[in-house]
Amino acid sequence: MKRTLILLSVLLLVTSTFGQATRKEVENGIFVTFPNVPEYKVTTEASAYSSKTENCFYMVLIQRNAIPNYPEFVKAEKTWTETQKKQFRDKLLDSTVKGHLDYIGVTGKVTEIKKGNFYGRKVEYSAVNPANGENGKRCLVFLSVRDKMLNFSCMLLKDNSKSLLEEEKFINSISTFENK
Repeated sequence: MKRTLILLSVLLLVTSTFGQATRKEVENGIFVTFPNVPEYKVTTEASAYSSKTENCFYMVLIQRNAIPNYPEFVKAEKTWTETQKKQFRDKLLDSTVKGHLDYIGVTGKVTEIKKGNFYGRKVEYSAVNPANGENGKRCLVFLSVRDKMLNFSCMLLKDNSKSLLEEEKFINSISTFENK
C-alpha cells in the first residue's frame, strides 16, 4: 500500500509538472515537449524556442548553416561509408560541445546519443545562473540534423526533485518523426 501511494504521488507530480505541455516540431521531423507554450524568435543565423517554469528554463536553439556549402556536402557524402559519415558528424558534434564548454569555462559529462537517424551529444554540467548568481545544473542535447545544429537546453533554476523531473521529462521528450 505504501509503495502504491509513493508511485501515485510521483505520477501526480510528473503529470502536474507538465500539465499544460506543448509538443513542438522544432525542425522538420524533430519534436520536443515544452511544459507550456514556448516563445519563438528568429534571426538570420538561428531560430529559438524558449519556455520557463518556476523550476527550469528551457530553450531549443536551431543554428542554420552548421555545414557550409551543404549541397556540395550532400553530393560528397553520398560516396562515404557509414563509418565516414559518423566520423564527420562526431567531429562536428565534438567541436561544438568543446566550443560551448570552453566558452563557459566549465567541464562536463558528455555522452554520445542518437535520435532516429541523427547523431548527437548529451552534455551535463554546472554553471552560474546569471539571474541569481547561484551554481546550478544544466543539461544540453546537441543534434546534428542535416545542415543544422540543434541545441536542446534545460537550466535548473532550483535545486530540488521537481526541477530534476522537469529536466528529465523535457530531455526525454526529444524525438524524431520515425521514433515519436
